[in-house]
Amino acid sequence: MLSPTRAGPFGISPSKIFQGIEMSLKLLKGNSTFSYTAFEQWIKKEIKVRECCVFIKKMDGELEPICHCGNVRSAHSEGIQIHGETEKWDKTTHTTLTECSAYGKINFLDEDTTIQPEYIRVASDYGDRKNIQRMEKLLREFWGCKQPGLLISVIGGNKSFHAPHDVCLHFQHGLLNAAKSTNGWIITSGQDEGVTKLVGDIIGRSILTSKIYTIGVANWGKTWNKEMLLRKNNRFNESITDYTTSIPELGSASLEPNHSHFFLVDDGTTQASGVEIKFRGELEFLITKMYEKDGVPLPMICIMLEGGSQSIEMALNSLRMGQPLVVIKGSGRAADIVCTACEMTSFKEDFIDGEFVVRGVINEEGKRDISDMLEACFSKFTENSMIEKLLKSVVEIASFKKQITVYKIDGSEPLDFAILSSLMKSIGESAARMRQLKLAITWGHEKVAKELIFEKKDYKFRPDELNSLLMFSIINRRVGFIRLLLDYGADLKNFLTAPSLTKLYNILPKNSGAFKLLTRFDRAVSLRDVGELMERIMEGTFHSFLTQEKYNQDMREDDRFDNPYDLMMLYSALIDAPDMAKFFWENSRTPIATSLIVHKIFLFLDKMESQWARVDEEMTEKLETSAREFEKLACGLMTICYHNYDKPDWIQILIVPLKEWGGLNLFDLATIIEAKNFIAHAAYQSYLTDLWMGQLKPTINAGRLFVCLVPPLPIFLPYNKLPMTKKDLARKILRGQEITTRARKRVNEDVEFASATGANDSDDGDSVRSPDLKEKLYYFYTSPVIKFYLNSLTYLAFLLLYGYGLLVDDKSLVISQNGSRLEWQDLYTIVFVLSTVPVEINQIRNGRTKSNLKKVVDHFADTYNLMDFIAVCMFMVAFALKASTPYYCSSSKLAEGDSNDCTIGSSMNLNHFGNYHANRLLSAMCFSFYCFRFVQLFEINDQIGPKVFMLKKMSIDLFFFLFLLMVFTIAYGVSSQALLYPFRETSVGEVIFELMGRSYLNVFGEIDLDGFDEHLKTGHCRAWDSTIFDSEIAKPSECTAKSLLHTEVGRVNYYVAFTLLSLYLLFVNIMLINLLIAIFSNTYENVETQSGIIYKTQRAEMILEFRERPPLPNPVSLLYFLFKTSKFVYRRYIKKINYEKDLQKMISSMPNRHSSMAYRSSLMEAECRAQFIRQNKSDSGDRMISHTMTNESTGTDSSHYLDLSAKINRLEGQLTVATENISKISDLLKQRVQGKTKRDSTTSADQVKPRRPGSPQSVFKEILERVRAKRNSYDEAFNELSEEEEEKEVGSVAGLLKEPTLATWGSLVTHSQALTTPYPGTDIERFKLEKGQIAWKSNFDYTPPVYDNEEIPQLDPKKPNELRFNHVDSDGVDRISFIGKYTVHEGFPRNPKGRTGLIGKGNLPRWGPNKLAVTIVTRYKEQPGSSDSGEVPGGVINKQGQPVVEVLLLKMEGSPHYMFPQGFLAPSETVKHAHQRVVLDLCYDFCNQTKIAQIPIAASIDPIFSQYKELSSSYMDDPMNTDNSWMEVSAATVHDNQNAMSSDFKLGSGVIQIVWFTVTERPDLHPNMVTLLRKTLTVLKSYSPYTAAEEAESGLSG
Repeated sequence: MLSPTRAGPFGISPSKIFQGIEMSLKLLKGNSTFSYTAFEQWIKKEIKVRECCVFIKKMDGELEPICHCGNVRSAHSEGIQIHGETEKWDKTTHTTLTECSAYGKINFLDEDTTIQPEYIRVASDYGDRKNIQRMEKLLREFWGCKQPGLLISVIGGNKSFHAPHDVCLHFQHGLLNAAKSTNGWIITSGQDEGVTKLVGDIIGRSILTSKIYTIGVANWGKTWNKEMLLRKNNRFNESITDYTTSIPELGSASLEPNHSHFFLVDDGTTQASGVEIKFRGELEFLITKMYEKDGVPLPMICIMLEGGSQSIEMALNSLRMGQPLVVIKGSGRAADIVCTACEMTSFKEDFIDGEFVVRGVINEEGKRDISDMLEACFSKFTENSMIEKLLKSVVEIASFKKQITVYKIDGSEPLDFAILSSLMKSIGESAARMRQLKLAITWGHEKVAKELIFEKKDYKFRPDELNSLLMFSIINRRVGFIRLLLDYGADLKNFLTAPSLTKLYNILPKNSGAFKLLTRFDRAVSLRDVGELMERIMEGTFHSFLTQEKYNQDMREDDRFDNPYDLMMLYSALIDAPDMAKFFWENSRTPIATSLIVHKIFLFLDKMESQWARVDEEMTEKLETSAREFEKLACGLMTICYHNYDKPDWIQILIVPLKEWGGLNLFDLATIIEAKNFIAHAAYQSYLTDLWMGQLKPTINAGRLFVCLVPPLPIFLPYNKLPMTKKDLARKILRGQEITTRARKRVNEDVEFASATGANDSDDGDSVRSPDLKEKLYYFYTSPVIKFYLNSLTYLAFLLLYGYGLLVDDKSLVISQNGSRLEWQDLYTIVFVLSTVPVEINQIRNGRTKSNLKKVVDHFADTYNLMDFIAVCMFMVAFALKASTPYYCSSSKLAEGDSNDCTIGSSMNLNHFGNYHANRLLSAMCFSFYCFRFVQLFEINDQIGPKVFMLKKMSIDLFFFLFLLMVFTIAYGVSSQALLYPFRETSVGEVIFELMGRSYLNVFGEIDLDGFDEHLKTGHCRAWDSTIFDSEIAKPSECTAKSLLHTEVGRVNYYVAFTLLSLYLLFVNIMLINLLIAIFSNTYENVETQSGIIYKTQRAEMILEFRERPPLPNPVSLLYFLFKTSKFVYRRYIKKINYEKDLQKMISSMPNRHSSMAYRSSLMEAECRAQFIRQNKSDSGDRMISHTMTNESTGTDSSHYLDLSAKINRLEGQLTVATENISKISDLLKQRVQGKTKRDSTTSADQVKPRRPGSPQSVFKEILERVRAKRNSYDEAFNELSEEEEEKEVGSVAGLLKEPTLATWGSLVTHSQALTTPYPGTDIERFKLEKGQIAWKSNFDYTPPVYDNEEIPQLDPKKPNELRFNHVDSDGVDRISFIGKYTVHEGFPRNPKGRTGLIGKGNLPRWGPNKLAVTIVTRYKEQPGSSDSGEVPGGVINKQGQPVVEVLLLKMEGSPHYMFPQGFLAPSETVKHAHQRVVLDLCYDFCNQTKIAQIPIAASIDPIFSQYKELSSSYMDDPMNTDNSWMEVSAATVHDNQNAMSSDFKLGSGVIQIVWFTVTERPDLHPNMVTLLRKTLTVLKSYSPYTAAEEAESGLSG
């Protein structure tokens, strides 16, 4: 029966209608893939089918006899020959080839699918190498199949398919990933049963996201409802055939509806099995040859899931063709038999045809076992004679063991990984290797390629092959492969030429922002387009070198770039590939600057996404996250530079010009990009402070500066020494003064940066000098801080005088009695306002961008600048109005209309009365603008500045809130006025003002109910006196509010208006006002959390603005601008002096040190980046980056970077870059020596002095020797570690140890307590492990005992197969280890530190990591009253100059040692909450207290945990650990500064004693707890009873 949802009212399927419309549109557009008439002609000519031509009765059917071919008599064609029953029917003689009658498209009527697969019926005769070639034209031309990347042949069971459910799921997802990632084709049996049904189901579920070609090769004779596929039965369209997949009869099967193509193979019979096997094998071979590339066939893989006898035959055919086979173990029947045979196979070398051949063989015992398995699986379905044949096939399959990959579904590796591994094993010549590698790149499995290709080293890739693979990896965004290729010989600088970079930008992903931004023209993308895009992103602040002509015309292959990693980082950012950008960042020449550029790119793409109106929150969040990550990279790297280097060095990193970015330095880039977190960085702010003070000493306080504003007091202030710059040297040379060689050399190096780096005071007198009196005055008044003070004072004076002129009206202030209205205070205000104009013009001229129009737009984008412009315009208009008023007259006289005081002489003129009041109005508004403008000066204050920013944000919130308020105000105002004031005769403006004003004032409590009655009376009484109402309507005798309420009209209007008022006040005063308060609160909280960053950003803007201000404040600045303008005109156009030209020529002739300084800065950045990457890995990724940012943004102490671990990391970083840079440094020094030799002809080469002992080469040599010596001592400790464990330990131990020794290193990388035997609380002896047997990688006969303590609470099931290890499961149990991912073997987790000699959970409650929260509570030991030597009376006791602490210790039942408060983490519980809960439960029995009693306890404990500090989270070497269950400890310390935890404790469960132990002696603690105590004492910098040697041994000494 047809599904009612699939057919229309006339029996026509909607899919048929859509298909017809689609084909009609294609024909109209001329885009049809092929002519269907030509297809029919080709079918009739080339494709034949086989049909029975002689009817020989085999048996009687229900209605008519059945032939040996399986069809009834009527199913044969007319005129068929009929022979007797005694004749033997033969397929070759009694069947014939006829014209194909079944082809086109199938419309599945009773299936919910949109696929209409192509199908064709073919004779089995085409299953040979010659005839199969005809299918190539069918696939290419008529079916239009696109080129695949992989051919996957799936074989397995059909009717008797019984594979486990989990195996089927793994198979489906692995197959889908393999097909989707490689654009692969899948070939199946095409039947809707067994393994083919599994394939169809997963393909059907993914049809909306991807199109996968799935070809079914089915047996025509066993196809259910095959008669419907004959063309004579078509009812709608000649190319589309309806088909139903109802329940088939026994021995037949329907077609699977999610396939894209079908080959229905026919041998003239209906019951024969395996008809399609040969045709399928030849078709697979044809496809691999059709799509070969460079003479290499298309890669093919065969996957075997479960299966019967035919599956064994097809697997053997595939192996004979040289194709690899993946067999899924555990799926059942044939697959398991093949797996068993492979396990029994051993390799034997035979001498055949003059050469040795290695073959797989199975012994006789193994063959008997396999035969038994075959009989058990297939005896019910095949004759016993077939078992021997199947055995031979299985044995032959096993002989191809090297082509077979046995895949076991255990969760360790996905199926697609096994497929790729199997393909890699079959690699032959070079071209095949390249094609398989590209498959691996497409899949993203670099581990397979590394193990099976690169590490074998049996083939050396050519540079062009590596470049091709590198291009393919970059296009597919495979970071792992890019790293792998670069590690194995690829050179990015050799790869990245101008043509290759252009090619990358011309094959951009269509969903990337760069594609939309660069493909705006109907031409190929050029590097000029990329450069212009970068200039657009950077808002025109620099000129990109990619816009040069040499990169856009006649590009050559040898046009390479000096900074390939920087360019690839930008490319990665533009295509939104942050992971790839991070990889290239690791090798960038300017990592900090490039991080900021990429940060800007992601912000720009986010902005463009909003402009493109693409509502994609996921994309927006991704771009914003990427932008934040790269800003954090820049900040984190700058933090390490800030702490590792002296101030001159890290300031050099900030200010050295970067050739790659148009000569901008890092400081300018951060300012232009507006990277707020980087601007708030301590290094940036420190350099900003130097700019703020100018040449003044930074130690001078503000009060002293303010007092010295009046000359000559500034000359008594301390100043920095001045360097002898190149300009000073050039001037002296032009004047004929002698300069010593020493001073010339110092100037030639980098003294131009000395003033910025603060290195002046330490320089000797040959290159620095003290400023003279004139210079002191100049540097004082040109420093930004003094400019700020002077401008603030003059601005304040301007506001006072301006306000005075507005408020005071005194005739004595008239300057001239001849009609002038200018008053004396007007002179100052006018000149002040005029002086602001050139200041604003100067700010526009000094804008960051190069476009003048953009400078103007950016200038007025600032609210304060816009207010300045409006205020100046208003002031000018007001001044013009005031100047045009010829008489002065007091406001009181004008109000009284007395003009006697407004005349001079006998005439009276008040025609300018309006001008006077317009002047007053504009002046008052202008004064308000200038007052608001004054607020900017407060932004420099760290307390008021963030509040000003809050006001700005709240103003925006208020603006949008007014729209909501306006809706309610208009609704109520119009409605109430209509009810209270009917038939009103007033102007529209008056009505609007009254209704809006009345409604608005109601919000603030101005209800006026008496006026409410009056309004009712006023509005209605007029209606009674008019002729509006009929005379029959009763009118009140006296029109009052009370009388009106007795009328129906008045009463209704009154109460309705009153109800509207009540509702209005309810919604506005309660809901909207509270909503506004909530909005303001949210804004306040958001701004308050970022107040530090906001203040530092505003401070930077203020300092940079006043840095460009003229040295004289307004209004005196007019003189400065007049002087500068006159000087420019005089020198340029009158005197035409060439002094500047000569000066620049002299400066340019001096050696330029910028290139060498930039190189030195890049070395420092590379060293810090190496340390940053190691710390990032050891601190679990982004947590370290965010921690670094938090330290810098909040101003907390970051001294942890200065510990001994950081110094070791720094040495390792120097070692990393040393070998690459020693030769470059030597070359650079040689060039300097040679340059000096050329300049000084009197000095010979033999006179050159040898290098000092502290030269770079000797320093690097010393570093190499020290680090190598230290690393040699660690080699022995790593003997028992696997490669993965080594990587984990190097990352984790480097962050925990400060100066590790061999003993402590070994105790951390392996375990010893966990080997304690017998197991605690039992008599069970552990399996004895020798040295070298602890690591899981060692293989030996390991049979440890099993123990699970049934007496403890069973929190986990006995078998952990269903648990999600390395994840947080649905119950909130955190099974993620502190030390990284651990392996799971056969469903059981493995101890990441190796074997312990015992399996099971032991005494632990959970499988895998059991996380223990250990809290160390401390307080200072106070002296009650006496004063001894070294002690403060009533204060903290000191010993050896260090404070003494007390630590809280507990004695538990059954424990010989004291311990800290500790307990296991509960499900869904945070670590900090666990630490607090442990203290409360054990020390106060919190869980058993009443609610009332819990309140004061919690209130006293909460402040203590504000000092919470996490010490470490790591593996805990404990005797209770087993192979499958182990303890991990999260240790934290809290310090009780206020002695809130008194001795009034309440013992918790299992606690027998609680004490405060004074740590002047060693407490009796477990060894693991001793280590934590030592670390706590180190963190607190308190007295420790442990010796320095013990501290060093524990790795915790400072």
